[in-house]
Amino acid sequence: MPTLSVLILARNEANHIADCIASVRFADEILVIDSGSTDDTVRIAEAAGARVLRHAMTEAGFAGQRNFAQEQATSDWIFYLDADERVLPELAEAIRAHIGRGEQSVGRIHRKSVVMGQRMGYGVYAPDRVVRLFPRGSVTWQGVVHERPETALPVTDLSGWCDHHCLTSWAQYFGKFDQYTTLMAERMHADDKRVGFFARYAHAFYAFVHMYVFRRGFLDGRLGLTFCTYHFFYTLTKYEKLAERWRAQE
Repeated sequence: MPTLSVLILARNEANHIADCIASVRFADEILVIDSGSTDDTVRIAEAAGARVLRHAMTEAGFAGQRNFAQEQATSDWIFYLDADERVLPELAEAIRAHIGRGEQSVGRIHRKSVVMGQRMGYGVYAPDRVVRLFPRGSVTWQGVVHERPETALPVTDLSGWCDHHCLTSWAQYFGKFDQYTTLMAERMHADDKRVGFFARYAHAFYAFVHMYVFRRGFLDGRLGLTFCTYHFFYTLTKYEKLAERWRAQE
């Protein structure tokens, strides 16, 4: 039977890591890549039976962390999971079945976001599908923030889903807001991209309309409106940080 390594990226995830590991105990190896936690993440993960490696985030961002994790895995297959995600039983069975059939294809999973205790269905946190299951050595990740897998293998959709407990507090949200907008600005600056003053607001306004109207964020009620509004400011902020970098350089 082919073996499976679950690769978990983590930093200050003491409130999530135990439940995350518990949801993938069917794996042959659980490997946590910690990028500098200052809380009890490492201790809790080790107590839960995971192998923990400390690896600082580099300029390669999250893609670099995922590529490093793959290099450390020891199994035939690898499954990527974030610390705030939980594999539900139907998905766990689908993963085992896919590996057992020996298919030379990668597995795409259905992911549902849980925000402030509410499972979201539309807008910014609409359910999505992400490719996470690979034969080891068959994938390379690209991208600093919104990293993407590059693989030559075909994609198979797996049944079931994964819960993504992506936000539990406003402090967590604004921490990610600052981190991600900074990383995006750095990437755009490296790509020599410039966005003028009026274009920044036009992009931000479209981002709100796209999420609230076209992706029906209004159906998620109060939280839907709130996060679509913040998506306006997220988009504007990454462009303002980009402009700040050009001003500093010039």
